[in-house]
Amino acid sequence: MIRRLFSRLGKGDPKEGSPVHHRGFNIPRHLAWRTGTLANFTAVSDNHIEALTRFGGLADAVDVVEIGCGVGRDAIALLSHLPNDGTYLGIDIMPDSIAWAQKNIAATDKRFAFVHFNVADKQHNPSGTEAMDAYSVPREDGTVDLIFLFSVFTHMFPGDLARYMGEFARILRPGGRVLASMFVIHEGLPAHLEKIGGGGARNLTFQHEVEPGFFHNDPAKVPGATGYSLQRLEEEAAKAGLKVEAFARGQWSLSGGHEVPGQDILTFSLA
Repeated sequence: MIRRLFSRLGKGDPKEGSPVHHRGFNIPRHLAWRTGTLANFTAVSDNHIEALTRFGGLADAVDVVEIGCGVGRDAIALLSHLPNDGTYLGIDIMPDSIAWAQKNIAATDKRFAFVHFNVADKQHNPSGTEAMDAYSVPREDGTVDLIFLFSVFTHMFPGDLARYMGEFARILRPGGRVLASMFVIHEGLPAHLEKIGGGGARNLTFQHEVEPGFFHNDPAKVPGATGYSLQRLEEEAAKAGLKVEAFARGQWSLSGGHEVPGQDILTFSLA
């Protein structure tokens, strides 16, 4: 199942217990827990790679950027996919996760690099000092084939989303793609979700349309879960110089006709 920000499962203190074994790496349990569900840690990564292959053009990608890489779960999977002359940059706001990935992945494979984005975040980086509206992805203009982010836009407000969109348009090569998992809210979906008791691991209903095309599951919980209408996403993409290339409905909403497990998948390309 495509990784959900709000599906941190496990019993007891997640910091306790043996390391999580993932494709030959032993990841400290508390760091793996911050990245995703422990019970299906590798299976989720398998689904991410499948989505990147099916929708993101992974087979042809040479230079790759991941936003919200965590401890490097998908980077580890990409060790066997990235070409010998390829590059991968993972970015996350959790400093200890980045430190582990630098020491255990980047130190042994020079194609891979990890950087800490020190933005303030109440949950994951409370001491952060950088502002999102001034952030630049550390890549030169027009140098990236594939940008991906799983369960990042699912808790992002419009201003920050717009900033990322602009950065993606700046660093993307012609022919490159952005792949993002999201909660896409179509007409009638909040009513359906409320009727069935919610979708996803946290019974999301998205009853609050805070502004046109921008939904919040519970405005009392910030950042919480956020969703967007497809029209709003198309508008935000167009402002940044991008366009929606493909949309695949995810299983999370339990509304039938899904194409992928977990969250919805969107790909963007240069307009």
